[in-house]
Amino acid sequence: MEAIKILTQPLRAEEIEWKIIAAKHGQTTLAPYIDARAVMSRLDRAFGPFGWQVRYTPAQVGSEHGVIASIAIKHPESGEWVEKQDGSGASDMEPFKGGISGALKRAATVWGIGRELYSYPRVVVEGEHKYIPWKVLDRLKNLPKAVAEGKPLPEVIRLNAEGESVKKAG
Repeated sequence: MEAIKILTQPLRAEEIEWKIIAAKHGQTTLAPYIDARAVMSRLDRAFGPFGWQVRYTPAQVGSEHGVIASIAIKHPESGEWVEKQDGSGASDMEPFKGGISGALKRAATVWGIGRELYSYPRVVVEGEHKYIPWKVLDRLKNLPKAVAEGKPLPEVIRLNAEGESVKKAG
């Protein structure tokens, strides 16, 4: 089915954002993620704006609150709605909006959108950074193409703030 091919195509560099997940012990660890707008664009391309819908449901496990996103897609041949879901807790920065966005992105992964991000190498930048250096971001623009082409990649990519490869000390 053509729509499934569109959903599961490897992400392009412009669909991927990078975030700092840790900055300690003299290094900064980065992780790739898909932006919620890129998820919506991918769903529109695959099914058209009237061929999919999302529903959000509040959730609670113990004392932790979160959101479940259910993405329903109208089957192109049968017209039946098929739904898959996943959830996310509230984010630190914007608890409400971040929880909704996180749930949408996780539910999109269940449909195959951006699933390859889980196989990306870990990216470590020398130094403890509050923001990702521009030269590092520029260097990482080539990574989605390498992943899509199945090129062998290291488990960890180590860079300096200039975006240049470095060997692990020790």
